[in-house]
Amino acid sequence: MAKRIVWKVGDLVNIKLREDLYTIGQMLPSPAMRFYDISNSDGEWRDINLNDISPLFRVFVGRVINNELIHNKIKSPTVLASSAPYEPYWIHAYSSMDGDHYTGRANDFLFMGGKIVDLGPDGRIGVTLAPVVKEDLRLPEDRELIEKYELDNMWGHDDLCDRLCRYFDTGINRDDLKFEVFPGLWDDREQLRPLTRRLPVPLR
Repeated sequence: MAKRIVWKVGDLVNIKLREDLYTIGQMLPSPAMRFYDISNSDGEWRDINLNDISPLFRVFVGRVINNELIHNKIKSPTVLASSAPYEPYWIHAYSSMDGDHYTGRANDFLFMGGKIVDLGPDGRIGVTLAPVVKEDLRLPEDRELIEKYELDNMWGHDDLCDRLCRYFDTGINRDDLKFEVFPGLWDDREQLRPLTRRLPVPLR
């Protein structure tokens, strides 16, 4: 039976990554979730104020994580959610249907290049309707922005688990999809192989 997790902004969930590795996710306006630089080995949480813990990233997550990653909601009154506001800026990748904005050629990766869009203070503006903050992100001049903001592509349980596990194991916090969307962004691809399940098998 599917696990029933009711989405409520501000609620905290216990994320089980492995038998000995858990972390915390905070529900933002659906389907966004924020993750933090905190982990433990048993999934028992107490005496934590997430305002004092550095956020790692926030991404759009699919419902599949309810059954595959969310162990339970965190009910302890001693575990406090962050009051940080919703971060409205996201990167929307260009596809081959975006004309001259798409920087790839025939048979290249489907998504290449991107723009920063503003989904509003509560995340309620749809990606296709969102005002554009900056078109045509380019390297090297826009490297800081590309690394700072997350792509608006959805995450499933496998790729999200891979990203979080790699961070807690190595300290590397990246979306591997950016290797393809922004070629040349990072130069350590070979050292990191195999890459996360954010990419299809041939590209890992």
